[in-house]
Amino acid sequence: MNNVKIFTTLLTLILSTSVHAQFSNSASVAYEQGVQQKDGSQAKSLGFVYIPSYKINDFKFSGRFIYGYDLVNPANDSDWVDGVFNASTSKLKIFEAVKTTPSVGFELPFSKESRENRGINYVLTTGLNLALDTKYLEMENFNLSYGITYGYFQNDYTTRANGEPTTQYKIIQSLVTGYNFNPISIEFVFQFASNNSYDNVFRNSFLHIETITYTLNDTLGFSLYHYNKGSLLKAKTYENNLKAFDEESSTFGLSMDLSF
Repeated sequence: MNNVKIFTTLLTLILSTSVHAQFSNSASVAYEQGVQQKDGSQAKSLGFVYIPSYKINDFKFSGRFIYGYDLVNPANDSDWVDGVFNASTSKLKIFEAVKTTPSVGFELPFSKESRENRGINYVLTTGLNLALDTKYLEMENFNLSYGITYGYFQNDYTTRANGEPTTQYKIIQSLVTGYNFNPISIEFVFQFASNNSYDNVFRNSFLHIETITYTLNDTLGFSLYHYNKGSLLKAKTYENNLKAFDEESSTFGLSMDLSF
């Protein structure tokens, strides 16, 4: 009889728990152009991004798929970016003023570089994001967050096809901040990545992105952005390579962003 009562109580609890589920999509089409080089060449490309997500109560599942079409040399340089799949929860609440979001995920080698040169089978990831609860702090137009992600690589070989050491694990730290002036918002992203190979060779790199977005409505928006990325130190001289604008690697872009 006690077992029946326990089962009935659990069933009642499950049925009485409200379920809030939502499936959403976001997509972007972007035109990117690098700065003109000394030899007159200039990188130009189109980017297509699709991010599906499914949220049920405090849990979120998402994917990210990116294809880059090279307008200068489409036959050789057009390619996919590695696919990302992620699961996270916002249920964890350690501090009232901080949103704590742990996550797990994996990456698949969609790109030719990852498949043919690096020999990657997959990458397992786990991460933690800490964001100020600006609604709690009555600063809803401002955002600030810090995230750290650890990724472990499963590879075919410990050395890449071009002879360089293969990455065994990576640690990525990200700082994101911005302000919403409605309908215009600005955002700044800085990312620091440290990759460790099987023979303990460390490669440190950076990425920073500056974005201005105009939101027309809940479905459509337009973004103007600039980003620069590369190794933290120059290859031969070991000088600091971190720059806000770089005459060789800076890229500008214009995107149309859709949410539905």
